[in-house]
Amino acid sequence: MSYTCYSCGKAYAASEGILECSCGGYLKTPLRPIRKADIITDESTMWRYRKALFIEQDSDVVTLGEGMTPLVKTKLGGLLFKADSLLPTGSFKDRGAALVINHLKQQGIRKVIEDSSGNAAASYAAYCAAAGIECHIFTPASAAMGKLVQTQLYGATITKVPGPRDEVTTAAMEEAKKQAGIAMHAGHNRHPLFIEGCKTMAYEIWEQLRWSAPDNIVVPFGGGSCLLGLYKGFCELLSVGEISRLPRFLVVQAHNCNPLYAAFAGKAEEAQCVPTIAEGIALAKPAKKAEALAAVKHTGGLVVEVTEDEIMEGVKAAARVGHYVEPTTGTTVAGALQLQRTGTIKGEEETVVILTGNGLKATDKIGQALGLFDDSQK
Repeated sequence: MSYTCYSCGKAYAASEGILECSCGGYLKTPLRPIRKADIITDESTMWRYRKALFIEQDSDVVTLGEGMTPLVKTKLGGLLFKADSLLPTGSFKDRGAALVINHLKQQGIRKVIEDSSGNAAASYAAYCAAAGIECHIFTPASAAMGKLVQTQLYGATITKVPGPRDEVTTAAMEEAKKQAGIAMHAGHNRHPLFIEGCKTMAYEIWEQLRWSAPDNIVVPFGGGSCLLGLYKGFCELLSVGEISRLPRFLVVQAHNCNPLYAAFAGKAEEAQCVPTIAEGIALAKPAKKAEALAAVKHTGGLVVEVTEDEIMEGVKAAARVGHYVEPTTGTTVAGALQLQRTGTIKGEEETVVILTGNGLKATDKIGQALGLFDDSQK
């Protein structure tokens, strides 16, 4: 297996353990499509698509039962919710973490360093625990308490880093340099196999929609793993004729942290990244911004932004149809409702909204935003 630099095309063997090109670009895997006949039908997890994944095909895998989450039709104008908020640790990032940690286990890695605002931290910690790998998580000091408790209970070491989210990544990479030969920084925004795991969501949606692609997919954007994983999965299906067209990708950012939206609107100089309740997508300098923009434009999609108040309205709207989601997912729901109001999403279209994280992981943040806690409880 080899990785290729998105920027310059230089190739690296996966066994080298290199996650960034010498030119500074990030690394990608090639397409690895499968057909309907390749699905392992007696497997009920994401590993039913094992033949599409860059993993040793004859090895045992560490699994927590990730994948095959419900696709639920709602009363919100017929929107379909892909409930990855119901995965083992409560977020879509279990897909990427499962593949990365299995790969690292097969490579003999004994300690993993990760940087995360919370969801990937919990995912990495859980799969490291299951795989018997030591895990050290760097996280923002402002991360939701529920995610930190969850991560610590899985046995991970946690280091809180003050300041913007991007400084958390810097701290994790510096620690990995200090522990070279002992630990590996396998950050979910850098490791090529993380997107590989996330692409299984596209295969599931394809199956759940009777072997077809939806008209639209609404997805949040922070580092890009959800968007680009879905995009890659559908591109693979298109490449072998299993679908006839790609879905249109409709991407949502918080107004408070909007680098992709600003770039899409031709106002890159006006991008900002100030604190937002949607902490899971608060990245000021996403490495995969150019590729994300290309994916959106290739599918005829667009990028929108929503305010903090709209994010909480999205959380409420999801709850009123039975889905308790965290604010990052509330951002996505709010964006979908906005796109319905403007007529971008039409009633007769099949539109899938990705629920990326469970509300139980951020109850403290949600309660504060709704004014449900007094000062003594904050």
